[in-house]
Amino acid sequence: MKKSMVITLVLVLVLGIASTAFANPFADVPAKHWSYDAVNKLTNAGIISGYPDGSFQGDRIITRYEMAAIVGKAMANSDKADAEYKALINKLADEYAQELNNLGVRVTNLENKIGNIKITGQVREWYEYVDEPATGDKTALKNRLLLYMDAPLTKDLAFKGRYFAESEWGSNAETSLDQAYLVGKNFTFGRQPIHLGKGLVYSWGANQDGVTVTVGNKVKVTGVAFKHDLGSADINLAGANIAYDITKNLDMTLVYAKTKSQNLAPFDLGLAGRGTFNDTWAAGFGYKGIKNIGITAEYGQNDSDAAKLLNGDTAKAWVAQVKYRGADWAKPNTYGLWVGYRKADNGFLAHTGDLIWETATNIPTGYMMNNVKGMDFGIEYTVFNNGVMTLQYQDFEAENDGRNAKNFTAQLRYMF
Repeated sequence: MKKSMVITLVLVLVLGIASTAFANPFADVPAKHWSYDAVNKLTNAGIISGYPDGSFQGDRIITRYEMAAIVGKAMANSDKADAEYKALINKLADEYAQELNNLGVRVTNLENKIGNIKITGQVREWYEYVDEPATGDKTALKNRLLLYMDAPLTKDLAFKGRYFAESEWGSNAETSLDQAYLVGKNFTFGRQPIHLGKGLVYSWGANQDGVTVTVGNKVKVTGVAFKHDLGSADINLAGANIAYDITKNLDMTLVYAKTKSQNLAPFDLGLAGRGTFNDTWAAGFGYKGIKNIGITAEYGQNDSDAAKLLNGDTAKAWVAQVKYRGADWAKPNTYGLWVGYRKADNGFLAHTGDLIWETATNIPTGYMMNNVKGMDFGIEYTVFNNGVMTLQYQDFEAENDGRNAKNFTAQLRYMF
């Protein structure tokens, strides 16, 4: 009996040593390994003081075990680190995860402590030209910075935010936190983007304060309630969005939206506080069953007080687009081409006023669809990894007053 126990213990020890030796925490970290530079940065920043004895001997090669001890110390002091150094600590924790676990450091828990917010960004530089006879030619060079924040709060809840800064070249930037909201399994709450259907009725990338609730599996029904400031106008929106994939290549959407507005200047039609500006339904579809071709279209009707006042009856609109291929941000030299058409009666989106005549929209959807018809052409090309160049031309004319505008936009967007 004693002999068998001894043999068992020997086997356990041998297997334990073998499994530990497989990871070999006592192997040297190569002299030019990036970890040394990382530890130097953390030491210079005052986050750690060096090796376990409090010194830093930058000219000495150390083992993975010793390096893991330093990383563990940096993780424990992560409250002293800013976002850049927290990312560096996370990278070190990934590199020495096995050694840290052998030391008893709970890497996962510490990662949640020090680096659970992800920050990404997009920069956009663009030139726009608007040829509108009533107001004259306009040209502008502009830039925009978008910083996205994403942080898990629980298993089923996350925070999302966005910092926005935009300016014309040579002028001070307008800045704001235009997204800050919670995302749950079937709801969103806070300041967020909203996109109904294919974009004909309502599509805004930010500054929509409200809530969405989604139910359903194959047929997804989303109820929305929002408030949005458009200049001095306060837009109050309630509506619903239904989305259904009919086949793998064909999808459809149904939308209903109703809006009232307070303090509607400069778009006041004598209805502020009393009348509706949207009482709108729309139906749209998307089809991708033809190789390299994507087709989208949407039709809508607005029965609001504003639409009837401006149009004399229900205001109607539709938009369609055919796109060939598409620029893949991760694949240089990929490209896409599109052609689109839009048509909207006066009053379909009365609260957008004359905005479509004052600036190039640079969006190939039904954005700012009011008193307009015309064609839209575009090309996009991935010039480098995560960098896309877009050229867009629009030829619009008004439905009821003879105005016309020719818009051109050239822009470069890159993500990091």
